[in-house]
Amino acid sequence: MSDIPTAPATDARATRAREWIRVLTEFPDRISGSRYEHEAAERIGQWMRELGLSDVSLARAAGGPRPGLQLALHVGVSWLGMYTGGLLGLLLTLLAVISFRSEFGKRRWLLSRLLPAADSVNVIGKHGAANPQRRVILTAHIDTTEAGFMFSKAITDRFVGLNTRSSRPDALPQPPHAVPSFLLISAVVLTFAVWSDAWGLWMGLARLIVSTGLLLTTGLGLQWAFSRATPGANDNASAVASMLTATESLKDVLPDDTQLIVVGTGAEECGHGGMRAIVESNTAWPPESTYYVNFECTGGGQLHYILTEGMLGKVTYPATLIELARRIAVTGRFGDITPTHLLAGTDGNVPARLNYPSLSLISLEANGVPRNYHRAEDTVEGIDTAVVVRAADFGSAVAKAALGGATNPL
Repeated sequence: MSDIPTAPATDARATRAREWIRVLTEFPDRISGSRYEHEAAERIGQWMRELGLSDVSLARAAGGPRPGLQLALHVGVSWLGMYTGGLLGLLLTLLAVISFRSEFGKRRWLLSRLLPAADSVNVIGKHGAANPQRRVILTAHIDTTEAGFMFSKAITDRFVGLNTRSSRPDALPQPPHAVPSFLLISAVVLTFAVWSDAWGLWMGLARLIVSTGLLLTTGLGLQWAFSRATPGANDNASAVASMLTATESLKDVLPDDTQLIVVGTGAEECGHGGMRAIVESNTAWPPESTYYVNFECTGGGQLHYILTEGMLGKVTYPATLIELARRIAVTGRFGDITPTHLLAGTDGNVPARLNYPSLSLISLEANGVPRNYHRAEDTVEGIDTAVVVRAADFGSAVAKAALGGATNPL
């Protein structure tokens, strides 16, 4: 891998990355479907043109409901089913658990079709061959989400602490959505038991615990949905800065048969709508010559490339770019970069599901959570621009290696 160039993390690039991040955090919010998400897309398009991308445009992308409302709807319907009881109550609890697992596992809307969802937007820049044989697609999402109480440091640290205690040293921690999923399944079991005339002290205690958990989760979901948006410095302005920095590294070294496509995606926080629009509208692109490099929360902590991810169902990244990432990482040229199994979802899982060679880069704190994740403290002051630039350099190095033909796993 000695032919892979290493670009230094110069002060100029770090300073420019910080300025990009600062500007994006000054929009009052970048919630999917908002005017500010659209204005942020226009500003990113302007930066793409300044970097030399001549073909820059905005494109509609499907939005999604606010994730807090989505959570509250499912657990609220489940609680209503437990309260109602009988056959109707059992059907309600079953509907809630089936819809929840469909929406958070496969991103197929069921109950959430009842919730409002405004259109989102992608900003797309292109450079290189007009009729390409190969493509490199760099992505990072634009939108933010609300700063709910459930993401406070105290609750996050408590959840992580409880979640990592296991009698099996090789056991992976459970994703946050495993908690409401457990409550929803428990509601089905208990409602069926009561419908079957199973009563008693322990049954009553179990119903009290589960119904209390459902009510508490409903309240947390509603509080999240109606909180103010985070400034979104790490999540995800830092990744936009990494994407733009990588763009500059790649655009002038493309082979003649290759096109570079740079996409600031919308609606990541509510169903990966922007990335779905890109992938699903370009299914004719052959997987063997299409490479996706996604950036997520690259603003501080340990830099990782993702092996598997998912809130309920797991997506495994195809081996091609993962193997290249492993080979490049072990050289140490870009600092300490390690693999991880992510307990959430990034835009990278969308092309990975369809077996496109995909790489998704993320930086995590020691507890496995991105810095200032979904918090009001997610400001530019918390950003480590050295990590932002390292992520850009590592992602572009993997793309260069793939274009150079180093695609066969060891």
